[in-house]
Amino acid sequence: MPGPQLPDDVFLGAFANAPARELAPGQVLIAAGAPADEVFNILSGMLMMSRTGSDGRRQVLSFLFRDNFIGLTTADRYYFTVQAVTPALVACIPRADFEARLARVPEAERAFLNMTFRVLEDLLDTIYSLGQRTALERLAVFLVFLRHARRLADGPADDGDPASNEVSLPMTREDIADYVGLQKETVSRSFGQLERRGLIRRLDSHRIRILDLPRLRELAGVVDFAASARLPPR
Repeated sequence: MPGPQLPDDVFLGAFANAPARELAPGQVLIAAGAPADEVFNILSGMLMMSRTGSDGRRQVLSFLFRDNFIGLTTADRYYFTVQAVTPALVACIPRADFEARLARVPEAERAFLNMTFRVLEDLLDTIYSLGQRTALERLAVFLVFLRHARRLADGPADDGDPASNEVSLPMTREDIADYVGLQKETVSRSFGQLERRGLIRRLDSHRIRILDLPRLRELAGVVDFAASARLPPR
């Protein structure tokens, strides 16, 4: 008979008594090239993962939220940078301790492997969602992704709940541009186009409200930012 259903985050038990590190906006948690000797779990706040090429151009790889795990690599040095976007609290433990727990607790190892598969699916979904898209569609993808990630971090909310459609944008326009692969000016123009179409309303420079979620999802081509939730092809 199959065993009991395990919570997806059982491997995060490794952080139960771990020390926490407070981060101010802009503060670097992981620097590319540093020894990969710690792993982290986000307790609160938003962080950003990025990578900069030898030509100095930066690609934002992801925005990270509560209970997102960071830091385990196959190499002995980090190849990416992670910094705080908002004030954040992050639990940290030695990488060796975390790997020892996975080896010692089969349930934690299985849950970690499942999480790894989900991360891979999300990365493939990002490539699919942003590839061969117009600027407006890319920004729609970003807003749907951000709404979905925030709901996962804060707990599921009903689509009809007005609070679920208010999206915080604490990152800069340049950060958004480096995530969706556009120029900063194009991102600003695309926000204006989404507002004129009645899909969003800008509440201030760091908050928007989604006014028409079905149309925004249709423009983005996703129901939510998850590989299993694609809109069917027309």
